[in-house]
Amino acid sequence: MSQKFLIIGATGRVGVELMRLLTEKGEAVRAATRNPSTASARLPFAEAVEFDFNRPVTFAPALKGISKMFLIARPGDNHADKVAMPFIDMAKKESIRLIVNLTAMGVEQDESFTLRLLEKYIEASGIPYVHLRPNWFMQNFNSGPMLADIRATGGLHLPASDARLSFIDARDVAAVGSAALTEPRHAGNAYTLTGGEALDHTEVAAILSRTAGKTITYVPLSEEVACAALNRAGVAGDLIERWKNFYRIVRQGLCASVTHDAESVLGRPTIAFEQYAKDHAASWK
Repeated sequence: MSQKFLIIGATGRVGVELMRLLTEKGEAVRAATRNPSTASARLPFAEAVEFDFNRPVTFAPALKGISKMFLIARPGDNHADKVAMPFIDMAKKESIRLIVNLTAMGVEQDESFTLRLLEKYIEASGIPYVHLRPNWFMQNFNSGPMLADIRATGGLHLPASDARLSFIDARDVAAVGSAALTEPRHAGNAYTLTGGEALDHTEVAAILSRTAGKTITYVPLSEEVACAALNRAGVAGDLIERWKNFYRIVRQGLCASVTHDAESVLGRPTIAFEQYAKDHAASWK
C-alpha cells in the first residue's frame, strides 16, 4: 500500500532532517507549515501545504491522502494539548494510521503537564502512536539565545549551576522519528531519547572552545539575575516563568539520566557532543 507522511514542524530542527531521511528512503512527504512558499525553498524535495493550529480550516487539506504523521505541538505553548486536540480529532476522522508524537523527557512524571495531557489524548483516540521524549537538543548551542550569547560575550550565562544534562543531537531524534514512522515494531512505545553521556556546562564550554579554536566560558547565574536579564531584554513574563521552571528541573538533576532507547531503535551509538561540536564549529568561530 502506498503511503504519504505529513510532517508537522517541517522547518524545525528535527523536521528538516526527518524529511531528508524519509525522502532518502523513497518515501513521499508533505511539509506542514504556516508559510508553504518559504518551506518549498528550504525543502525542495517535499510537497508543502499550509497548516496552522489556530486555523482548523487548514487541517483537512493537510491530512488528505496522508497515512502517517509526525506531530510536534507548538513548542513552549502552555496549552499545547488544547491547541492540538482538534487536529487529533480530525486525524481520527481521516483514518490516520500512526502518529509519531514529539514531546519531552520526563513528561510522564507529571500527569497534569500539558505535553503529557496531549500524549494521553492521542492514546485515548485509538490511533496507533509512538511517543518520542527527547532531552535538551545539542543544537540549542548553535542557534537562538545561546548562540547569540556566545557570539556577543564569548560565554554561556545560564542558571544551570553544575547540573549535568544528557543532551541529544536533533539528528538522532529525527533518525528515531524516521524509524518510528517506517518500522511497525515501534507502535505503542514511548522512547526517552538522550545522548550517551551527561555533561555540565563547564564541560560543554570546554568542548565548544576546542572545536571553535577560541575560549568560550560558562558563567553560572542565579535564577534572580538570569530572570532580571531576560526582563530587561523585553522577554514576555510567561516565557520567563516557563524558562525559569525548565532550569529548576535541570538543577534538580532530572535531565542527567542517560537512556539507551535511541541506541536501541537506531542500532548504533548516538552522536557524541564532541562530534556535534565538530560538525557545527563554524557557528562559534
